[in-house]
Amino acid sequence: MMKIVNKIRDSYLIFCIYALIGWLYEVLWMRFVVPPFKWINRGVLIGPFLPIYGFGMLILWILLKKIKIKKHTTNNYLYLIISTIVITTFIFITIIEYTTPKIYHVDIFFKKYGIILIICNIIFIGLSYLIVKINKKLRRVDITWILIFLLIWIITTLIEYVSHYMIETYSNKLLWDYTKDFLNINRRVNWDASRNFAIGGTFLLYFIQPKIDKYIIQNKNVIKNIITIVIGIPMLLDLIFHVILKIV
Repeated sequence: MMKIVNKIRDSYLIFCIYALIGWLYEVLWMRFVVPPFKWINRGVLIGPFLPIYGFGMLILWILLKKIKIKKHTTNNYLYLIISTIVITTFIFITIIEYTTPKIYHVDIFFKKYGIILIICNIIFIGLSYLIVKINKKLRRVDITWILIFLLIWIITTLIEYVSHYMIETYSNKLLWDYTKDFLNINRRVNWDASRNFAIGGTFLLYFIQPKIDKYIIQNKNVIKNIITIVIGIPMLLDLIFHVILKIV
């Protein structure tokens, strides 16, 4: 029974930590990157928490930790093809984004550039296959991080899309609107946000989560309980207070 309780506590602690990190990221992004460069509380709560980031990273941690541990190499041609498509598509779309002043909805973008993108992918898949086939040393290159990057991209984009829909539908708020942004889908998600989430999520899973596991999750229960009380209880009370205000 205690093992289950401890797992729930650890999961909630991870949720709280990333909800706090997400809030810091959003606030700093609005202050230093997005005009009019102001300090804005990007959350729906009173405190410095953004639950969507907590849920997002908790989901990524649960779904991807086993995939991350296993080594996936270029020796598997399916992984090689997927990795080549990810890299080629990423570079291609980035070039288009910074060489055209026009703003495209995702379907307009693929109508205009879809065929070129497919041709580029076919060419680079062929080149990657030939290079790996000729050079035996390249057959054991670990490309797990590229697969993780792709999965994070897909998962976080879905989370953002669903979250936008739920928030707009049930709270009648529009926390973000990508209508005028490059490669957007129904104003709910766009290229820049999804790319940043994929890069950030990969960084967090590979560099931050191991430190959380080492210094927090694997620590003594007393220390974890203290951290959970300091971070988790204020956030829980904030969530409860927010729900009560909505009901009232």
